[in-house]
Amino acid sequence: MYNSIPKRLAALRNLMETNAIEACIIPTSDSHQGEYVSSHFKFRKYLSGFTGSAGTLVVGKDKAGLWTDSRYYLQAEQELRGSGIDLFKTTLPETPCIPEWIAEMNYRSAGIDGEVFAAREVLKMIQVFNKHGVRLVDDFKPYTRVWPDRPDLPDSPFYVFPVGYAGKSVKEKLSELRAELSRQGADYLPVSGLDDIAWLFNLRGSDVDFNPVGLAFALIGPDIANLYTDKNKIDESTLAYLKENNIQLRDYSALYADLSKLPAGSGVFTDTARINYFIYKHIPSNCRRVEGTAPTTALKSIKNPVEIAGFRTAMQKEGVALVRFWRWFEAALEQGKEFYETDLVRKMSEFRLEQDHCKGDSFHSIISYNEHGAIVHYSPSESTKARILPDGYLLVDTGGQYLEGTTDITRTFSLYRGATPEEFKQDYARILKGNIALSECIFPTHTRGSQLDIMARQFLWKDLLQYGHGTCHGIGHFLNVHEGPQSIRMEENPELIKAGMVMSNEPGIYRTGKYGLRIENMMLVIEKGESEFGQFLGFETLSLCPLELKAIEKKYYTGQEIDWINAYHRFVYNRLSAFLSEEEKAWLALKTKEV
Repeated sequence: MYNSIPKRLAALRNLMETNAIEACIIPTSDSHQGEYVSSHFKFRKYLSGFTGSAGTLVVGKDKAGLWTDSRYYLQAEQELRGSGIDLFKTTLPETPCIPEWIAEMNYRSAGIDGEVFAAREVLKMIQVFNKHGVRLVDDFKPYTRVWPDRPDLPDSPFYVFPVGYAGKSVKEKLSELRAELSRQGADYLPVSGLDDIAWLFNLRGSDVDFNPVGLAFALIGPDIANLYTDKNKIDESTLAYLKENNIQLRDYSALYADLSKLPAGSGVFTDTARINYFIYKHIPSNCRRVEGTAPTTALKSIKNPVEIAGFRTAMQKEGVALVRFWRWFEAALEQGKEFYETDLVRKMSEFRLEQDHCKGDSFHSIISYNEHGAIVHYSPSESTKARILPDGYLLVDTGGQYLEGTTDITRTFSLYRGATPEEFKQDYARILKGNIALSECIFPTHTRGSQLDIMARQFLWKDLLQYGHGTCHGIGHFLNVHEGPQSIRMEENPELIKAGMVMSNEPGIYRTGKYGLRIENMMLVIEKGESEFGQFLGFETLSLCPLELKAIEKKYYTGQEIDWINAYHRFVYNRLSAFLSEEEKAWLALKTKEV
């Protein structure tokens, strides 16, 4: 009955009509506002067929639309074809925001599940709807009636993440957190981010694909540290660990009731971007709301010395896996073996899992051939996979989860047996020069990411070129591959770039119908020194994988840039060679020879 998108939309519209709702808004997110969600929460994907990791679906009584960003324009056009759902491109100035569109369509009521929306989104929605006389229903949960085979909530167990990897004990983290709450005038902090909870309590899980986290909430106060989760997820040893650290185990659903009982006059820290609207609603009106970025998120972003050392170890392991993958692939291609993109995704995972302490991939590898590379977050599948031929381009964006740290890297390879086409060499230079410029940038403290973004884009802008995604995101320590609060992108983000943060550096260019080209390294923010003008910061490149020498044409680079490339390749060889066989070392020596 529900085997097609139009039928699913019709079922939802019937339920909307029964409840006097003229528009229903379905986000990608879950109750924890995570970027990656378990299958239980993928209602937007079920209704629309769109598989991208970002987007919001609006189903009106007679129209439907999907709002997503430039990473997914090509993918959304393909996946929405024939569904009756229009595509709205969020980065275009003429695209209306969702509440305004609902008002323009003369819909007089809108339904949402407030538990899967960030509080900030709903508060903005309410302002627009009030202006236009649109009634908001914030507890519309159509899942049971519309999604009969909805997956259950995941129930994988939590396990303790040893302090030898974490670098700080739970007691140390709780002490620092309470001190920060007090400094900001707050007594209590509700925590819904799964990675924040995993970091704070030194716990890990496997409820979300590629992310070692488990479904839970937390509530921290002067004398309490509550963990809200399904008690079946906690075995005896983990329960003993919680008791030892004075962490009280509560039912997953008990957070809202506990919030409503907080003492009058208490200061409750409220990160409206990271808590769902139901959490916000249950904070008593006689409590003070202290708004800002959740201290757990901010503290987690600054890596301690043990975590930093772990990242370096993880980079070495990932580098070995990448060398073995690339060497194997080149030899197999030379022998005329037949490959599809999906074969390479599986093979990359196999090489990675050979490394000690590897727990799997940190995201579904993006391995895209030729024109598929122009789909920024393309995910090869059995229905879309392309055959890899010796002439062309291959973009490999991949990463792993190691106990020592999380990795994320992108390289774009030329598969041409003869000369690599000049257009690609020019594009490669634009991207690599931007990557180098950002990695070499020195900047004062109190610098925001938007102030640094031009360093990576400048060589594209000079030639009237652009990419639509951000340049840098934070990366977790054996946690989520995308981590905040920091970023480097064109859009304003008030969070400062601080020493100890680990970030990506990934400019790119995407030529529809031809190829995508991206070069991504991970970087550590480090202190560079102090002068009479204040303290200054910079970056240390962590990733260990050769660049594509076949795409590097010396005439497009300055002498300093060539020096950087050669120094980077010496760094890669020196760090990896001790872990390679003689044949692998010889191969790596060729890939890192001087330009």
